[in-house]
Amino acid sequence: MAVIASLVVGSNGATILRGESRALSTPADRERFLARHRSAAAFIIGKNSARVENYSGCEVPIFVLTRSFQPLTLTHPTMQQINVFPESDIAEITRRIDERVDGDIVVEAGAQLLISLIKVGVIDLLELSITPIEGDDCFIDIDSLISHFTEIKRREVDGTQLLECRNEGYSTNSEKNS
Repeated sequence: MAVIASLVVGSNGATILRGESRALSTPADRERFLARHRSAAAFIIGKNSARVENYSGCEVPIFVLTRSFQPLTLTHPTMQQINVFPESDIAEITRRIDERVDGDIVVEAGAQLLISLIKVGVIDLLELSITPIEGDDCFIDIDSLISHFTEIKRREVDGTQLLECRNEGYSTNSEKNS
């Protein structure tokens, strides 16, 4: 299947507002996010997402990627800590996860982990929402982020730009199907 990431960004390039990404979300973004979230066969998240996000109703595997070798206090029984150090291992680790999962893997990570996954080419689809809300932390360069993708579709719903950025090049999905 595919490795699909979602990210919400404020109009000023921030991925956080008052300590959380959800504060940047609009109804159009939230609807798309929840549909993707509910369709996941597994999740890849970072340690901060594991600490602050609610996965209580989740019954699929949740892979928590971290550069720390310290055991994390995981809040959900399907969460598994995976150490990615050096960071160059992140592509191979993602491919191994993809081989174990039958269905789409959804990446719900912060900007730092997501950008690392994009740079090594393992994200098949990025669903990027750019909302009219201004955030206050974790700024990214949106143009640089989407430059890693070969096909970008845009539409606007109630002031929120909804982008679908596809990677037609190397990906876990294309290698698995070769």
